Amino acid sequence: MDRLKHILLLFVLINTQLSKAQQTISLDETVYLHSNASSFVTGETLLYKVYCLKSSNKTPSSISKIAYVELVDDSKKSVFKTKIALENSVGQGDYFIPTTLKTGNYKLIGYTNWMLNKPIPELFQLNINIINPYKTDEKTNTEKVLSGSSRLSSENLKNENVAFNLSKKTFTNRELVDLKVLTSNANFKDGSYSLSVRKLDNIPTQDEISAVKFASLSSYPILLDLQKQDQKIILPELRGEMITGKISSKSEKIENVSVGLSIPGKSFAFQVVKTDSNGNFIFNVGKTFYTSNIIVQIIDEKAANYELTINNAPEIEYSKISFDKNTNLSYVFKESLLERSVSSQVENAYFHKKVDNIEKSPATDAFYYPLAKEYILDDFTRFKTLKETITEVAVEIYSKQKDDKLYLHVNDPSIFPQLPEPALVLVDGQYLENVNDLTLYSMKNVYKIELIVGRYYVGSKSFNGLISFTTFNKDFKSNQTGSFIAKPTVLRPQPKKIYNKVKYESGSDNARIPDFRNQLLWNPDVKLNTDAETSFYTSDLSGTFEIRLEGFTKNGIPVSITENIEVQNTIAN
Repeated sequence: MDRLKHILLLFVLINTQLSKAQQTISLDETVYLHSNASSFVTGETLLYKVYCLKSSNKTPSSISKIAYVELVDDSKKSVFKTKIALENSVGQGDYFIPTTLKTGNYKLIGYTNWMLNKPIPELFQLNINIINPYKTDEKTNTEKVLSGSSRLSSENLKNENVAFNLSKKTFTNRELVDLKVLTSNANFKDGSYSLSVRKLDNIPTQDEISAVKFASLSSYPILLDLQKQDQKIILPELRGEMITGKISSKSEKIENVSVGLSIPGKSFAFQVVKTDSNGNFIFNVGKTFYTSNIIVQIIDEKAANYELTINNAPEIEYSKISFDKNTNLSYVFKESLLERSVSSQVENAYFHKKVDNIEKSPATDAFYYPLAKEYILDDFTRFKTLKETITEVAVEIYSKQKDDKLYLHVNDPSIFPQLPEPALVLVDGQYLENVNDLTLYSMKNVYKIELIVGRYYVGSKSFNGLISFTTFNKDFKSNQTGSFIAKPTVLRPQPKKIYNKVKYESGSDNARIPDFRNQLLWNPDVKLNTDAETSFYTSDLSGTFEIRLEGFTKNGIPVSITENIEVQNTIAN
């Protein structure tokens, strides 16, 4: 009997804990940014890597697939915001500092949508100094607006498991620096690391937050009460980009209405979701698309009776960001400022010779692959109009006029009579409810037509077949307008770059080009125990350069290493 009581009591306790768990959720996510510097002159580029981590143990967080990076000025206005697609919990980006920015103190802020449920101080914030030698105003002065300390006196950071391997510490101009990052500990080899090599000077700079320092800061998971009435929870972007909106209507039901998302392009996306009881809808875009051409529209016979709006993306509360008070500084850094300004101007003048490359996204098959039958129109006699093409080439397709709209259908020989619903029609991935626009478009611009016979489902929405047109130039424009269709301006992910590496090998074209690089190397994806992407050439500038490695192992162990090298101005004339 006592044993039965114990079992019953254990059952009650377990159910009580499960009930509490269902009412709360743990927010165990944070972001760390490694930037190439914290002090910039206009004309230079801010480079950074994003690490999305668990707050509890600093291991990679698999919750969010999108991160955000913002630069906020001391008047608490965002001057730059970008979206970063996370792959294996990391991402990278950059920002060219324009001459439109004023001299002052800024904050570089990193976060995910999920982290916006935390207090503002929990977001990653790095103090940034920006100096604009070309722009002054009546209230500020370049020599008096910045706070910080010189990096020339910085101490090297060490790690007993990871080390730099250099043959020497002093180099000449345009000399190869054979750098290796080595580890003998297998637990460190599979981590994620970023490497920066940058010139130090006496221009005041803010203290950079190392990975080791970041990991030592108190940061714990936050419990969100799902039952709290006045708590508005911002959802995490679990599967990729999240695009949300709402529909409304004075005469039609707003629940269970189909809404379509089109992201046209070479690799395109098309999704269909249903609205909830309040007319809300959510799209989760798993693959990264960089195009700004996005169309959201209601898919319904009575679409004209609806109004569709896209929600603004969640934002941080800028009013809650705090800035340190400015301190007066002397004029001692004027010479360094002049040197940095000249260097950035020279580098920008020869930018076309040292341009970074956008990493090509792999082309992906359409979502309906390999079910569709394909007509490559160059394999047939070319016809100019849609009507001629579907009559002579893609013979399974036929058209029907209804009121002032034209619809395309796919003939299904297994069914008689044919179903009345039209087919799903896409042009470069863009959904066309009314194909009138396509009748005016020259079919000589169309590369191929693909079609699927029979019932086809996209999400919970079924179509009577599918017809997809692919153009040569992806330049098809639809004139569809109305309250049921929206073409929102949605912040797009920043394309991933392969950063240029200047080389002075025999026969190199760089020999005749001035080299005033302060940033000798930026590698956001360092592999330990290899030398493939960690060696670099010095520039025409002499002085002290800092090599800095930041990152985390898969087990959440932070790694921060710095070491200085000297470059002597002995380049041969």
